[in-house]
Amino acid sequence: MQLVLRLSENELNRLHNHAEQSLPLEAAALLFGCVHDTDVVVRRVELVQNIAESKTSFSVDPETEYKLLVEAEERGEDLVGIFHSHPAPPKPSASDLRNMRLNPVIWVISSKLTGRWESRAYILDDNNLDEVDLILT
Repeated sequence: MQLVLRLSENELNRLHNHAEQSLPLEAAALLFGCVHDTDVVVRRVELVQNIAESKTSFSVDPETEYKLLVEAEERGEDLVGIFHSHPAPPKPSASDLRNMRLNPVIWVISSKLTGRWESRAYILDDNNLDEVDLILT
């Protein structure tokens, strides 16, 4: 089953700007929306602070995450994705893979190694890493 993640170009630009402003640290965001069969639609992006304050990892404040999850439930939305930036290619690290097991949503990873932001999306399905098509709307 090939998933598709639909994200507006404006929201992707917001994510890249957040990552740019967070340099040299990793940036993070939570993506909220809905799932229709294999179509995952992002309706809202919440930029969050990386409380790990690290160049190679990220952590979201649990209280902030809880508040955003409650708000999403009230809006009829689900957590459909987690975004973060990388100082390496936009592929999940070993740490990301461990966290993907705990958070079985689509992970969007952005990197600026080539001089411009590049983003790719992934999901861990039964311990198989699958790339998700990222469609800009």
